[in-house]
Amino acid sequence: MTVPEDIKRIIYPKYSRPTRLSDPGSDFSQEELKAIIHKTDADLTDTDLICIFQSFLPAGEYRESVYFLPLALKHICDADDDGASTLCDNLLRWIGEQKTNLEQDDLYDRLSAFFESLFAELTSAFTLQDDYPENCNRTTTIFDTLNSCSPGSGDLLLRKYVENVENYEQAAWLVYYLHENLYGLHRNSAFLKNIASDKTLLKKAYDLIVAKAMNDDNLLNFWDKRLTSCGI
Repeated sequence: MTVPEDIKRIIYPKYSRPTRLSDPGSDFSQEELKAIIHKTDADLTDTDLICIFQSFLPAGEYRESVYFLPLALKHICDADDDGASTLCDNLLRWIGEQKTNLEQDDLYDRLSAFFESLFAELTSAFTLQDDYPENCNRTTTIFDTLNSCSPGSGDLLLRKYVENVENYEQAAWLVYYLHENLYGLHRNSAFLKNIASDKTLLKKAYDLIVAKAMNDDNLLNFWDKRLTSCGI
């Protein structure tokens, strides 16, 4: 997935690259701020961008940080799942804090659409990598952080993209998220709490998962633990 051109067209003519980061929350040293701002855009790391968009204590004011927004979105699309997940969490919280400014720049709805499209793309496949599905950190972060910032907004993505359980991918993500909501760190989903008692939907998910896993020992081992833990 690429960064939407309309977001770039809004930001770059209006906001030039800042020459300093003013640290409105007084959370950084001058050495840290100078080290970030003196790097070229191409050299900025996930860690640098996390500092710039550090949710409630960003390194820059809105006018300073927003220039780097397209770059942060690109990193979220391209970086490894762990690094992208931390950046994604901080950026989503920053977006919530800066909602008024972003709405004035006609960016807020476009950013919401970007993260919905990214979630849809990342959950269109379910591929195991070791003992976890690829992209699970980013997808979980998107809906979990949205639920934290605005209760129920992340659940809307689950309802739209996995609740129908029309194929293995939707069934797999639904049960994976259910297991995480029951036993992991992410437990703020009212949707998943309700799904836990929907025996008809879970049976439908079970049938799709078992049909796929019967011919793959790795999948069978992966799902055996989770299906049992979820009482399916």
